[in-house]
Amino acid sequence: MSPDDPGMLGNLPRSRPGRRSDKRSEGTRPAQPRATPRSEAEGPDDPVGDALRVAARGVGTGLRVANGVTRQVLRRLPRP
Repeated sequence: MSPDDPGMLGNLPRSRPGRRSDKRSEGTRPAQPRATPRSEAEGPDDPVGDALRVAARGVGTGLRVANGVTRQVLRRLPRP
């Protein structure tokens, strides 16, 4: 595509404008602080928190397995 060819992109400016539109400058907002990772917030050694997390993960896994088994059993029952 030559520079003189109007084509599809012919009406676009050759370079990006130096500033944004007035609409965008009004809607700026300050950056939000990032949340600290859980391990840094609780400290380096938190055996109680770690134990609770492991227990909760085990309960969640057990519930997912029970849900899957229940679905399979109910699928195989004859419908009335």
